[in-house]
Amino acid sequence: MQNTFIARNPSVLWFLAALGLFTAIVTLMSEATGVGLISTSFVKTLGKTLCLCLIAIAMDVVWGYCGILSLGHFAFFGIGGYAIGMWLMYARTEAIVVPNLMAQTIPPTPQEISDAIGNQIFGVVGSSEFPMIWGFADSLFLQLLMVVLVPGLLALVFGWLAFRSRVTGVYLSILTQAMTLALALYLFQNDSGLRGNNGLSGLQNIPGFEDTPQATISIVFFLASAFALAAGYVFFAWVVSGKMGSVVKGIRDNEARVRFLGYHVESYKLFIFTITAIVAGIAGALYYPQAGIINPGEIAPIASIYLAVWVAIGGRGRLYGAVIGAAFVSLLSSWFTGGGALPINLGFYTIQWTDWWLVLLGVSFVAVTLFFPKGIGGLFDYLVRKQP
Repeated sequence: MQNTFIARNPSVLWFLAALGLFTAIVTLMSEATGVGLISTSFVKTLGKTLCLCLIAIAMDVVWGYCGILSLGHFAFFGIGGYAIGMWLMYARTEAIVVPNLMAQTIPPTPQEISDAIGNQIFGVVGSSEFPMIWGFADSLFLQLLMVVLVPGLLALVFGWLAFRSRVTGVYLSILTQAMTLALALYLFQNDSGLRGNNGLSGLQNIPGFEDTPQATISIVFFLASAFALAAGYVFFAWVVSGKMGSVVKGIRDNEARVRFLGYHVESYKLFIFTITAIVAGIAGALYYPQAGIINPGEIAPIASIYLAVWVAIGGRGRLYGAVIGAAFVSLLSSWFTGGGALPINLGFYTIQWTDWWLVLLGVSFVAVTLFFPKGIGGLFDYLVRKQP
């Protein structure tokens, strides 16, 4: 009994119970059920927070358990968002353009339909032709495959090149950050095929559900995000437990010794790096339809740095710590930057939290690193040990 998965991971049941209770409360109190105690906009905020918790878990596995400080995982998150956003924009534009064209006396040709859709999507960057990367944008199934395949393949190729060269430590972190910066700079260009700085917008309008209230759509995405978080937590708890988890943590603590014992370190690192990138892509595909828009700024290196801060504050090396850190910081950020925190008048200066939030976050990160390196999640470990 002591060797069962649950026995090795007692936090799994507690986490699933807490997440299930939280999901049920939000659902019952949402506008979709008619109660309306929780607004639709806040339901979307909570749904997005669950997606951020999912990518935080992925970051914790690759950094907290395997010791790879990746400053590029938010790029995989953004790629997942772009992949589903392409279908959302295409299908929504097609639903608007085609009926108008069909109402004409002379029925349009397929090429005229394609040009009209392309003009609506790419007119903002002075083009009307579909780039090659939009070749599957008319297929939901294929774009969902892209959500998984593109981040996975990018991570696989990058990881294989980096790990086989035995790049480690700060040099690997710099490489992942350089990859993210290169991708962001490319996407900022108008000829990137993804509308440059304009990004993809209107993603909250789900094709085929134009008559469905946003309250209902928001709760559906919230439930989907909760399910993805639960599945991701259980999956990664399984990954980091047992023999694989021991090897992965051994790589973090002493990579040379694990290699000396005969384990192919590069294979383990590549697996962790790739699978966490795929999960990050899935989280992004759920996040951006709730956000409604995605642009290259979402993939900038600073976003991946924020992700590392969330995990550090929550407590790396603990899956529930990553969830706590992401939820705590992201919700607090929404409160401070959204005007929830009132300005503080000091007489000679007024503190506007929209300007000072990042300073507060940076100070918190430094304080946690210096005085409480186990993060918020470490409190739970301390309290459990204190139990008689």
